Amino acid sequence: MRYFKLLMFFLTAALLFSRDGLSEEEKDLFKTNVIVPAPSEIIMALDMLSEVNWKEVVTYDKSSNYSNNYKIALNLGVRVAQGFIAIQAQDRKNTGEMFRICRDLAENFGAKSEMFVEEDEILRLLDENNWTELRSILDDIHLKIKDEMYKYDPDFVELASVGGWMEGLHIVSKALKSNYSPDASVILYQPELIQYFSEAVKNIKPLNGNNAEVKEISQLMPEIGRLCEVGSGNPIPLENIEKLYGISSKINRSIVAQAKKGGDPGTAGENGKKWFFIYGAIAIIFVIMFFKRRKKGGSDE
Repeated sequence: MRYFKLLMFFLTAALLFSRDGLSEEEKDLFKTNVIVPAPSEIIMALDMLSEVNWKEVVTYDKSSNYSNNYKIALNLGVRVAQGFIAIQAQDRKNTGEMFRICRDLAENFGAKSEMFVEEDEILRLLDENNWTELRSILDDIHLKIKDEMYKYDPDFVELASVGGWMEGLHIVSKALKSNYSPDASVILYQPELIQYFSEAVKNIKPLNGNNAEVKEISQLMPEIGRLCEVGSGNPIPLENIEKLYGISSKINRSIVAQAKKGGDPGTAGENGKKWFFIYGAIAIIFVIMFFKRRKKGGSDE
């Protein structure tokens, strides 16, 4: 049923907001019940529209070593999306890796071991090429993790969703860029979904939102919306797809990048200020000591 809903969302979104589409009341109802698709649904919907060689369009990011929760949440969304892509590509090695990395990231939010299927079971399913069951398992884990994240902070759920959607945009735009199809391009016509994520990122608390990656996403969402807003029923031009790929690639690099020297990019500015004040205080102490000793020396004469 969920896949059917998503397919209907993608394939009819262009019609829902046309002048000859739904009534204003029906449009308002849809706007207040925006469907936020799971990464697996995005990939499956695109696969129904065009032939995609998934092994050629994805680069897997395998780091799970991040210090801040907002960064972990963003990357968890990215890794879950990549896990579904690995399954879609029937890539045994990277499917197993993504299950492991998702588990490592999720443990930061209190995810318990019983939420995850044992590694031996994953290996068995991989040996049997049971990709349908693997997709179902990852989808179930994805939902359970979001429940745990919500207990920590609802912001983390939004950030994980944004991270997963942004990775979906990155992969979809790359696939379309290499194998453009006007019919397939309409999958990126998602005005209400883009508006939803734009508002979600803006409303994230400063503690989680005043970081380089989140700010970058917030700043670039209007441009993403502009490139996708081509009017209902119209294909998104290849030129726009290429720009979307450039934007999503830039955001993806920011999300997955590890901080230099063990710090996180989002806290680099705060750490810099902290050490500035520490060194400043030390310098003041030395200046005071210098003048006291000089004054004392002068009085001895």
